[in-house]
Amino acid sequence: MNVMQLIKRVETPEPWSEGEKIPWNDPGFSERMLEHHLTQEHDLASRKFEIIDRHVDWIHNKLEGKPSRILDLACGPGLYSSRLTRLGHSCRGIDFGPASIRYAREQALKEGLEVDYVLEDIRTADYEDEYDLVLFIYGEFNVFKPADIRRVLRKAYDSLREGGVFIAEPNRYETVKREGTAPAVWYSSQGGLFSPKPHLCLMENFWDQERDVATTRYFIVDAETSNVTLHASSMVAYTRENLEQILRGVGFKDIVFHESLSGGEKDLDENLEVIEARK
Repeated sequence: MNVMQLIKRVETPEPWSEGEKIPWNDPGFSERMLEHHLTQEHDLASRKFEIIDRHVDWIHNKLEGKPSRILDLACGPGLYSSRLTRLGHSCRGIDFGPASIRYAREQALKEGLEVDYVLEDIRTADYEDEYDLVLFIYGEFNVFKPADIRRVLRKAYDSLREGGVFIAEPNRYETVKREGTAPAVWYSSQGGLFSPKPHLCLMENFWDQERDVATTRYFIVDAETSNVTLHASSMVAYTRENLEQILRGVGFKDIVFHESLSGGEKDLDENLEVIEARK
């Protein structure tokens, strides 16, 4: 793509028409994203370790401290799975970021932890079964097309034992709408998440009111060549009523909403909410 094609771009893209999400599975992008997962300077990709520790304590207490079989969907570099394994649980993490899975495996080997990390898309991966808990956290719920999220939820439901717990952490409706209605912005970088070379990042957002979908375009302009790379990501905004309806539709019951993965106001993230449901 060149600058003229950028200027002549489609004014308002259809959700998912220019890409489903930013390129998590690209090796170079994944390596750069891993740095964001592990940094303790911000919470953009993963939370700071002290917050994760409190979340893991809450999850461990949900399981009454009993050794349990846990599936961690979109597990990233294993920051939750590794901690839960240290507490005596048996964990399987699935993610399609190659650098994250490599790091998670290396850390497990270094610490002598038996964690099954799988490099796979959660839409197509084999989940196995008889889990006591399935985790699906940090906003990943919203990035899938409606048909895909139902497929993921059905697979999660089927993978649980009777009475097993499902914990998800979607973005709040207002969070997604706010992103979709935000003004266009740009920044320059000597090298960052989208490119290791000097570049401009031009971002524009769109809100589809009929479908409750926010779409963000990222135009990455190479400073040396002026070549333009387009990435796009769409997110569905769900009300609590929508979420409950979808979960019940695949069979979940006893649905409860929490303010955070600490169970209450502590560690509250105004962008996210927590759903707990049972099979």
